[in-house]
Amino acid sequence: MSALPSHADDKKLRIISLAPHLTEIVFAFGREQQLVGVSDYSDYPYSQGCVDKDCSVKLPSVASYQGADVAAIIRLKPSIILAWEGGNKAQDIARLEQLGYSVFRSSPKNIEALMEEILKLGEILNAATRSKQLHAKMTTHVGQIKSHYADNKANALYYMSQQPLSGIGSDGWLNSILSLCNIKNIYAELPSAYAQFSIADIIRKQPDIVIVASHQSADSVSAFWASHLEVFKPKVVMVNPDALHRFTPRVLPELALLCKKVHF
Repeated sequence: MSALPSHADDKKLRIISLAPHLTEIVFAFGREQQLVGVSDYSDYPYSQGCVDKDCSVKLPSVASYQGADVAAIIRLKPSIILAWEGGNKAQDIARLEQLGYSVFRSSPKNIEALMEEILKLGEILNAATRSKQLHAKMTTHVGQIKSHYADNKANALYYMSQQPLSGIGSDGWLNSILSLCNIKNIYAELPSAYAQFSIADIIRKQPDIVIVASHQSADSVSAFWASHLEVFKPKVVMVNPDALHRFTPRVLPELALLCKKVHF
């Protein structure tokens, strides 16, 4: 990422976020009033596109899984565009840069990289004080998690979908997050980041824990595994995928809950 100018004057700051995690970070900085456009699923801390609880302003969505709406972005006259390298289409990011826009490219692979991005974004968005506070808080939280679970170990299956049964393989972000409290994904050595799994192979591997990262009910999860209880009786733990999968400070409180559920 090339050096980007900082925006010392909030009145001239017009932010477009092309990914939900970047929208969340803007809110964490207290810069939501400078947002002029967001992506689909920018639904935290408020409903999609809302800048406050009452949704006094509903921001337009200018990016989806299909790509960025470059024409809409141009009309909004942003001073800075926040993009997700690996999530947004490479050609869209390149096009916006070719048009002369300042584009911040986010691509954290682990919690340390996310914390560094938070510091960089804080400088760019005239929120250095808030970003340094967040960085310090996250540093402390990471240290506490590592220390608290240093002597604990668990092997886990981590999945997001039951039909078909699929979840994480070698995904760098989630495996690095789990490793902070010594949870090892049994499929971390797969060549692909995400994969489909077979019940037979899971039973052979006998993980201690099954982590379910979805919004489905506990009853439906229990029903899914009920027919295998004679040969497979793991502890089943459910997590909020929005909090754990997005690259935001919100990941650490959710991880702390997960670690506690897994190890105690």
